[in-house]
Amino acid sequence: MAKGRSTASGWLVAGLLVLIILVSTGVWNPFPGIWNWINTSATLADPAPKWQERLGGVPVHVLNGDGTVIVEQRESVEGRSLTNGAHLWQQEADWTALAGSTGRTVVVTGKFLVKGYRVLDPRTGNQLRKNDKAAAVWTFSDAMIDVTCRNSQDCVLTAREPASGDEKWRADLPGVGFVLFADNPDLPGLRPFEVDQADGSIAGLSRMPRYLGFPIDDEIHLVDTRTGEVVNVLKNAKNERIYLAGGRVLHSEAKPISGGCEQHLVARDPNTNRVVWRLDGFNLGTISGAACDQRSEPRGAGSALLATRPDGRQVMLDAADGRQLLVAPAGAKIIASDGVRAVVRSKDGKTLTAYQLGESDVLWSRKADPKASVAVTRTHIVVFDRKPDRIRVLAPDSGQPVVEAASDAKVLTLLPQGLLLGDRRDLGLLAFPSVQP
Repeated sequence: MAKGRSTASGWLVAGLLVLIILVSTGVWNPFPGIWNWINTSATLADPAPKWQERLGGVPVHVLNGDGTVIVEQRESVEGRSLTNGAHLWQQEADWTALAGSTGRTVVVTGKFLVKGYRVLDPRTGNQLRKNDKAAAVWTFSDAMIDVTCRNSQDCVLTAREPASGDEKWRADLPGVGFVLFADNPDLPGLRPFEVDQADGSIAGLSRMPRYLGFPIDDEIHLVDTRTGEVVNVLKNAKNERIYLAGGRVLHSEAKPISGGCEQHLVARDPNTNRVVWRLDGFNLGTISGAACDQRSEPRGAGSALLATRPDGRQVMLDAADGRQLLVAPAGAKIIASDGVRAVVRSKDGKTLTAYQLGESDVLWSRKADPKASVAVTRTHIVVFDRKPDRIRVLAPDSGQPVVEAASDAKVLTLLPQGLLLGDRRDLGLLAFPSVQP
């Protein structure tokens, strides 16, 4: 047995020597082929994407910049062709955001812990303008807002038209409640419905809300975004958290009582503090811990927020007037909404049903795996089915399939032309039928 092992080892050494001689003399080199095989990506979906490209790194976000694919990576941002995925341009950046409406979209980039930002043309990557003083910037489809501070107690908010940079208004603030040089720091509001299989930017940019609240020390300075006027200064009371939605200031109170929490939800007019509506016993899902601490924002979209009634049924509330826009059947769960429509999972988990908020009639229902998840946007509803993995893009009002694909990839962006799919370093466009990029 020892002699057999020795003979096998000798042949292995001899084979390696022959391989080294062949490679070194250029007669035969298998390594490029082996490397190409290792580096070849599996197809992201079946049917195959219109195009699929391997990126230099795993993207942080992938955005739609007026028909150019904007890829944010850890230390750079690049533009790629929507037609074929070809690389168009690249710039250094630690963070990236989009601002502006269709036809007037711009790319906003900056460096972490460095003041200022740059505004780039999404098609060429060329710099349109530069700001060297802003501490943070918030971006929307109809505006962008930056904040500049002369010192810790003297700051100015400036709203601009994204493409031109023209100033809309200014508002003075006594400092800012964060030390962060980046894009879109959190402000008091609703937490969007999230899906592991979809990026948070799948639905694209939203319009700037009527009111924005800027936390400074223990107060919230409320700014009317139509005029730039600071209309109110709010302070959380004991056992209370303040949120903004639907043009209202929502006061969510949770008091510890024997065996649980006593909860009250009060909506006030931002300018006068007048109580507009009140609901008792409604749970916003913001409580964690035995002391009834509210450590997270309520989920919702637009002016619709998710709550659970005292009888245990989930509802979507209109933040403007307190109406129950949708009441889920007993035991069912509201799993996704864009503020216009919502999808409900049945108690047994096997059926998904879509509703128009404010209407009792069902838009459509379909069978789904109990672990399926959903993303709702203005133009489509995307269902991520399981066992087997399927991505189904549905017409929102009829539930008719627009495209279906076998895939476990993540949906990074939803475009008029299709879905941008991603899996680690791979990026591809799953095109809608009869739609040309």
